[in-house]
Amino acid sequence: MTGIDAPRAVRVAAWLTLAMVPVGLLLALHGLLELRWWGTGEASRLLALLGQLQEEYGLIPPALLRGRDGAVQLVVLGAAGMAYGILGFWILRGRLWARTWALAAGGLTFLVGLIGVGSDAAEAHTPGSYFAQMRGSAIPERIPAVRELFYPGWYSWAEDILQGLQVLVTLAAVIALIAAVIAHSEYFLPRASADAEPDEWDAALARMRQQTKPDPE
Repeated sequence: MTGIDAPRAVRVAAWLTLAMVPVGLLLALHGLLELRWWGTGEASRLLALLGQLQEEYGLIPPALLRGRDGAVQLVVLGAAGMAYGILGFWILRGRLWARTWALAAGGLTFLVGLIGVGSDAAEAHTPGSYFAQMRGSAIPERIPAVRELFYPGWYSWAEDILQGLQVLVTLAAVIALIAAVIAHSEYFLPRASADAEPDEWDAALARMRQQTKPDPE
């Protein structure tokens, strides 16, 4: 990314956008790791045991990670994050289409990630609460058998960290890009036609600058 004479605000926006590439890669890899666990015999035996305990003692099974569908969503979200991050190369070069796609995709990715974080935070049936229920149901001797089949504890906190990081990085990239567009809208031009008419974004920004200009009188 050297050798390109871009304004500082544009460079910051480009780097923050590019930061989504490693974040998206980690998200996708973690989703694949969760899918791999769901395909193991331990996962099948755990689901069977939780079902048995629910039938015998009325214990509601805990939310296990995000489920198979949730793991697939992590993979898709990670792939989308990587695709979004690659736009940073073209943002640095001032491509108008990259600016438009980055704003739209960044906003959508942020909302999807925020919904995922919110749904996880609102989940009441956690493994911790489940084991507390088991201890209160006079069957603490069954806890080791359940724990033995559980996925490693770092799965869940790694998932939470990566989801939170995805939301924060996306938000920072979108805010930085909006700031860069407001400050340097002239940098983002369609390179295929240098004399092309400004689009709606440019017209709106021009009006904003005109309205905020101090009155010479």
